[in-house]
Amino acid sequence: MWKNQTCTLTSKDITILQTMYDRRHTLADPVRDILKHKLDNAIVVFSEDIDTDIVTLNTRVRYRIGDRQPQTAIITQGQMDGMVGQCLSLGTVRGLALLGLAEATEFSLPRQGNTTPDRLVVEAVLFQPEAARRERLKQELTTHSLRLVHDASLNT
Repeated sequence: MWKNQTCTLTSKDITILQTMYDRRHTLADPVRDILKHKLDNAIVVFSEDIDTDIVTLNTRVRYRIGDRQPQTAIITQGQMDGMVGQCLSLGTVRGLALLGLAEATEFSLPRQGNTTPDRLVVEAVLFQPEAARRERLKQELTTHSLRLVHDASLNT
C-alpha cells in the first residue's frame, strides 16, 4: 500500500506516535497500521530543524481527498472541544496520515471494503508551530540588538 513511503517527524511527534501504537491492541485497526508504517519509515529531526513545509502536530494544513474540494484542519493530539470541524485528531486515519507529510505529497488511505483506496494530498502547510517559533525568535533577536546610546568621543 505505502511501500516504504517516508515521513519526517519531530522527536516530540514520534514519541507521541510510539505511545499511541503501544496503547492500540486491535489487530485490524487501520490507524494502528498507519502508526506502524510511520514508525518504521520515519525520518526523525529536532523541532528546530524541521522544514517549514512538513505537517507537524498543531499544524494548520490544507488537504484534499482524491478530486474532492480541499479542506483545512489543524492536526491535534486529541479531540478539541469547541473546535468541531476545525481539528483533525491523530486518532483518525486522515489526521495520522497527514502527520509528517510535506506539501504536494500523496498518501493512499487504507481501503474500506472492496473500494479503491482514497488518495490524500497535502496542498499547503498554512501554519506550522515550529516555523512560527523560529520566526518569533528571529524577530526577538533583531529587535533586541545593541544600539549606541552614548558616544564617549563626543565628550572630548
